[in-house]
Amino acid sequence: MAEPDKQPSTHLEEEPPPPLFKTWGQMYAFVLIMHAIIISLFYWFTVSYS
Repeated sequence: MAEPDKQPSTHLEEEPPPPLFKTWGQMYAFVLIMHAIIISLFYWFTVSYS
């Protein structure tokens, strides 16, 4: 009778990134750039309408 593995597998397969991006790095860069754009727009609105 075969014994089950005592240690879990250390090789974890990485999930593919969402369909719009080729790598996770591209997705992270997109999120950071969008974050900077949104913050800049909020700052501009605050200065313009104050």
